[in-house]
Amino acid sequence: MLVNQNFILADGRWNGPHGIGRFSTEVLSRLQNADIFTEGPNPLSLANLFWQPYQLRQQKKHHKVFYSPGFNPILLSPMPYVFTICDLIHLEHPGKFKQLKQLYYEKLTKPSARKAYKIITISEYSKQRILEWLNVPEEHVVNVSCGVDQHLSPEGPKHLPGYPYLLHIGNTKAHKNVVRLIEAFAQANIAGDIHLVLTGNRTEDITQAIQKNHLEDRVVFSGVLDEAALASYYRGAVAVAFPSLIEGFGLPPLEAMAYGTPALTSNTSSLPEVTGDAAILVDPYDIHSIAAGIEQIVNEAELRKTLIAKGLQRVKLFSWDATAAAVQQVLNHY
Repeated sequence: MLVNQNFILADGRWNGPHGIGRFSTEVLSRLQNADIFTEGPNPLSLANLFWQPYQLRQQKKHHKVFYSPGFNPILLSPMPYVFTICDLIHLEHPGKFKQLKQLYYEKLTKPSARKAYKIITISEYSKQRILEWLNVPEEHVVNVSCGVDQHLSPEGPKHLPGYPYLLHIGNTKAHKNVVRLIEAFAQANIAGDIHLVLTGNRTEDITQAIQKNHLEDRVVFSGVLDEAALASYYRGAVAVAFPSLIEGFGLPPLEAMAYGTPALTSNTSSLPEVTGDAAILVDPYDIHSIAAGIEQIVNEAELRKTLIAKGLQRVKLFSWDATAAAVQQVLNHY
């Protein structure tokens, strides 16, 4: 562990390429007066419940506040702390191990959140859900939003596989709504050469939906994409289709805008807040609504041009510099 004299001690174990890891990497790389540690057990493990208090006691005389960019429980802390809850998806759409996740949140995460100096979150939607869940004053939870890498641009290589395609970015967990997307894609009145490209893993439910709708030749799994390949897939797509049931923020539609690609997304959770009027919004629970949105964004060239123009303006409202500055302000005001 670190023994410097900086004001903030920050947990860098969350750093990574996607989700919370992206938020952690971008924010911690910009924090000032912070020492960042990266070693230790998994922050969500039971081992961390015992390891972390000991380490914080060791650092108390060197730092004044502890910040975690994730939601690891902090049951015992000798110094004030701030931590991050991006969303409550594990409670609202738990998937596997529902009871275990609910127990974890109720017995470990909730007590930690109530004792925190502040809770950081990434959208007004998430803020309101967290306030309801915790039953704490509004000032206890601070929305810092998310950013978009300023290097993302429409200029650059495009993935050109020989057919036009819609692109879904992200994993294939149930709340990502990929099965309904496939059903809607099959129903949509669009050209038969248009493919649907998925970056997530093939699941049994997805395989069944593909077979049921006879889409074996039109649904493509890209496999793992590095940053350069992902950028080319974004740029080459007719549109990004992201009809997720729930998101704490939802970066893919915003990243699509930065790459000059029109986006279709949901009219639920944080997504309208993020995309404004720069995306096609659909009811993610209604296959016909998703299909109608696909038809619009594929068949109406002028609409795509309008969405691209609006998206390139919309994306200017979001930056990781601004997100990190908002986190810094919370920590500095302790």
